[in-house]
Amino acid sequence: MEAQDKPRLSQQFVEIMVLLHNNFGRQTQVPLPLNQFGVLCTLMDTAGMTITDISRQLNISKQQMTNIIDKLVCADYVSKEPDAKDRRRIVITINPKGQKLLEDHMELFRQRFDHHAQNLTENERQELAQILRRYYDLINKMFT
Repeated sequence: MEAQDKPRLSQQFVEIMVLLHNNFGRQTQVPLPLNQFGVLCTLMDTAGMTITDISRQLNISKQQMTNIIDKLVCADYVSKEPDAKDRRRIVITINPKGQKLLEDHMELFRQRFDHHAQNLTENERQELAQILRRYYDLINKMFT
């Protein structure tokens, strides 16, 4: 196969993302509006972020983000606190209720995946596990 006939790496990545979305994303109801859920996911791995940081990461205007954060605060999913180093800045952190919501949602994803993985043989599941570990490592390396 010639180089121009091979799918670009980015195209393969997009195809995998679409496949995952079609088989998991669409099939699993998000428990909050997508923009609010996105904020919780963004805060999941970060000890605290400013509204500006979150809005940049999610590509949502700061004005819209303020409204989204206020709704999450009212629902007790996140907290707004002054930054200890710069009291002019407000830091958003995920609360235990928000963390629990994410954990419960991720568990639904795991259960759905495990259910469908039963369609594979044991050898195929082991092979997929190795591929997923390697995929994770390589994607993580790209962004560090």
